[in-house]
Amino acid sequence: MKSKGSKSALIIFSAVVFFAVINGTMINLALPFVGRDFNVTEGTYGWISTVYALMFGIFSAINGRIGDIVGMRRLYLAGLLVFGFGAIAVALSPSIEIAIILRGFHGAGAAALPVLGSSMIARLFSPQDRGWAMGVILSVVGVAASIGPFIGGIILQSYSWRVVFLFAGLSLFIWPFAFKAIPKTMDTRSKNATFDLVGALLMGGGVSALIYSFQVLKNTGATLHFASIVALGLILLMGFWIWINRTQTPFAPPAILRNGQYLATCFVAFLSNATRFGTIVLVPIFLTEVNKLAPIWTGVVLIPGAIAIAFLSPKFGQMGSNRGAHCPIFIGTIFLILGNLITAFYTGGSPIGVAVGMGLYGIGFAGIQSPSVTAVSLIVPKEITGVGVGIFMMIFFIGGAFGVAISVTAVELQAVDALSWLGFEGLGMGARYSNAMLVLTALAVAGLALNPFIPRKNAAQIVL
Repeated sequence: MKSKGSKSALIIFSAVVFFAVINGTMINLALPFVGRDFNVTEGTYGWISTVYALMFGIFSAINGRIGDIVGMRRLYLAGLLVFGFGAIAVALSPSIEIAIILRGFHGAGAAALPVLGSSMIARLFSPQDRGWAMGVILSVVGVAASIGPFIGGIILQSYSWRVVFLFAGLSLFIWPFAFKAIPKTMDTRSKNATFDLVGALLMGGGVSALIYSFQVLKNTGATLHFASIVALGLILLMGFWIWINRTQTPFAPPAILRNGQYLATCFVAFLSNATRFGTIVLVPIFLTEVNKLAPIWTGVVLIPGAIAIAFLSPKFGQMGSNRGAHCPIFIGTIFLILGNLITAFYTGGSPIGVAVGMGLYGIGFAGIQSPSVTAVSLIVPKEITGVGVGIFMMIFFIGGAFGVAISVTAVELQAVDALSWLGFEGLGMGARYSNAMLVLTALAVAGLALNPFIPRKNAAQIVL
């Protein structure tokens, strides 16, 4: 049942997610203006984005684990304060160095919001309504992602990049309402829980190395430098696995990471988010550079996908609760593949065809995301919901960073006059972008291969 208290909390979570998502889309637009203001190159101002990604990736799982220990409500409220005041602090930065440091704290606070919000939804809503609630959150994500670039463009055109960060600071006005609306029962702590610092450092170091390696791949290609950073990340994560299997109080119970259904759900989310972020990066680029569309028309082409995510996420989420995640994720992956193939076919051609592809793509992503979060929340025991959802979110986020790097690299490795791999005709300079879309489509196909392992209805909960 959806109680009045759970509905109020859901409104709060949705409002916070709106600011978090719209903040990300606007800040990506603002980065060149930051560089111009401080008179630094892309290699320097790009760290505002990189350090945020690093801290967000690391603290997704860490905040989830701390939430299990100290209580999710109080850590969520603290994260909201760090997010809001962090944005304001970056806006007031007197130098690029200080802005980069403060952006790291901003990312650490922001990481608490989706993880703990999803974890509290898992506790506030019954299994029958949990998917619907997760879908509502994703609907807000779709709306925020679609209007973020538009609002950011207006702010940058009329004011400065500092106002973009100040806009995110408006999230502080939600804090008093969050304090009142989120039930204090969400501050329940796990009994005898301790924080595994060694495990956190090994995991955080490994994740940081992988996320940074994707930045290197995007900027310099598959060099020895890239390979060495990937190797370091994998060694640290292997050390993390060895450690949690030997210590008595591990950061995450090994049973979670041995569970096939949990891992399959995590990696389907990884692959789908890689496809999503790669597509979101490529489509505006080729619409601008190849189709020569004005920014406002580029935004119009992206709207069908955002509308599909906004309207269908609750429905797919409810389907996941009623029938298990297996069915909606299968449907979503098929639509994701079809949408990307159609977009690849029309790359450099008709923007209307691209819009159709993005609409199908939006249907696909709506079918994957909320059911996968719901599935994780159902198979992870209540006492470790935070760390279970946190690791899922961390893998999901790494997937996005991977998708961006792969998509950009796939374009850069091809000649400007490259031909379509599938023989699509009339693409011109858009052929290399079309081929990059096919690379992203292959990731979704790999996700489809994992579908048989996705939890079905009444999936068994992990036994610790």
